[in-house]
Amino acid sequence: MKSSLTARLTGTLFVLIAATAAASMFIVEQFVDDIEDTILDLELKADADYFKQQLLEDEFRPVKTGRLEAVFLPEGAEESVLPDYFQGRTLPFSREVEVGETTLLIVGEQLNEPGGKLFLAQDITIMENREFLVQLVLVGVAAGMLLVGYFIARVGARYLVRPFKKLTREVLGTEPGSSMPRMTTHYRDQEFCDIAEAFNRFLSELEKHIEREKSFVKLASHELRTPLAVMGGALNVLEQRQSLSEADQKTLGRLRRAMQTMRDDTEVLLELARSEASSDDARIIVVKDIIQNTIDDLEHGHPGQGGRITIFDDSPDLRIRTHPILVRMLLRNLLQNALRHTQSPVEVHILWNGILIKDFGSGLPETVVETLRLSNEPRGAVSKTDQLNNTTFGLLIVRLVCERLGWGIKVAQSDDRGTEFLIEIDNRS
Repeated sequence: MKSSLTARLTGTLFVLIAATAAASMFIVEQFVDDIEDTILDLELKADADYFKQQLLEDEFRPVKTGRLEAVFLPEGAEESVLPDYFQGRTLPFSREVEVGETTLLIVGEQLNEPGGKLFLAQDITIMENREFLVQLVLVGVAAGMLLVGYFIARVGARYLVRPFKKLTREVLGTEPGSSMPRMTTHYRDQEFCDIAEAFNRFLSELEKHIEREKSFVKLASHELRTPLAVMGGALNVLEQRQSLSEADQKTLGRLRRAMQTMRDDTEVLLELARSEASSDDARIIVVKDIIQNTIDDLEHGHPGQGGRITIFDDSPDLRIRTHPILVRMLLRNLLQNALRHTQSPVEVHILWNGILIKDFGSGLPETVVETLRLSNEPRGAVSKTDQLNNTTFGLLIVRLVCERLGWGIKVAQSDDRGTEFLIEIDNRS
């Protein structure tokens, strides 16, 4: 599942705030440590200089106070007389040393005049404890900053994404058609206004394209009706003269069937060219009756195909509310396709949720099967142009009619044993 833009922005802003807080805490910690080390080093250096001066003036006396201890070990004297924490140190020496629960900062120097070793130890336990307290405070401050940072990141991300969401809702709410509502262009940021205006221009061009396409199809279909009527009249005249030979009669029959097919296709184009099926055209139909009527029409136009189609009613009296003309177009094209490409019987099964049309031919080309499969995939699986290029005209009509009715069309089987088309009926239509 893809993450939302709000979540991504929240995460990005929170990471930036957390990184800033961590860097700030690190800098403060380093600064505090540097100040502590500098102060201690300067204090002990000043104390060491003081005691070295006393040694030169032969006025040095060992010192041990609550926080400071100074000891001088003359050249040749045993280190055993020194406290344990001064013994065995390689000079010069400057380091923090833990002695039980006490933290000492020990400094040791080798002196030439008078010869010997000078050791100083300063108790910095109080300062270390304070440093630990400061670190706890810093951790608390960092945690508070992260909490506030997360809240700011979340609120900020929602604020930034709000116009995106509004824009997305408007785009998703745009239903394709001949007249589509335009998006609002009243946004605070110019970039969103530009996107909305560009989308509106796209909708305008799309409407013009749809209107031109519909006008062309309607005009072409209407223009085809006139020559078809003339051809039909001429064929009737030839038939009435009864002067044709048997071979000419067969030729005349083929012409009449071809003309009828062209007339049917023209009616399909006219019906599909409408912007949408009118709700006034929808009515309750008995599925078996409309299938039988379609079969009767096909057998009347093609007497040689009589008796090849058998109906199996697995769902008696199945009724649906739909557009009869479109359903007849759908069934006629599927049955014609089966009759034309096979010489075997054709079966029509009426199911509780659909219609199964089965033949026993050699199957459909793989490209056609794949195209019909992709047409049922989510939008974006294959472009409409590719689908049209790989579909025969009859199956293209079938797909367009199913789209208009809101039904599904699947190839349940297509191999050397035959082809099965499953029409999934939407009973809510």
